[in-house]
Amino acid sequence: MKLSETQSGVVRLDGALTMDSVADTQLQLDRMLGNGAMTLDFSGVSHCDSAALALLLALRRRKDARNIKLAHIPASLYGLARLYELTPLLELPPETRS
Repeated sequence: MKLSETQSGVVRLDGALTMDSVADTQLQLDRMLGNGAMTLDFSGVSHCDSAALALLLALRRRKDARNIKLAHIPASLYGLARLYELTPLLELPPETRS
């Protein structure tokens, strides 16, 4: 998983967000989030598993969680959130169908 700041306050995630990559991804995000608002852009996520839900839950437990916005959530991650009935807890943005 590669994280890059595409513009001020926007971090794009690229690659697979799985059990193999989520721990390192969380460490990188913790360093990048710092203070202030941040948008996490999931448009580059090629594959995700339930470990991605664990990452989102960890983000929502942060004291600055209200400052973290999520964008371009993959349909597969919405599906997992619905399966585990976590959609309201994760405060996912409305799902867009293409």
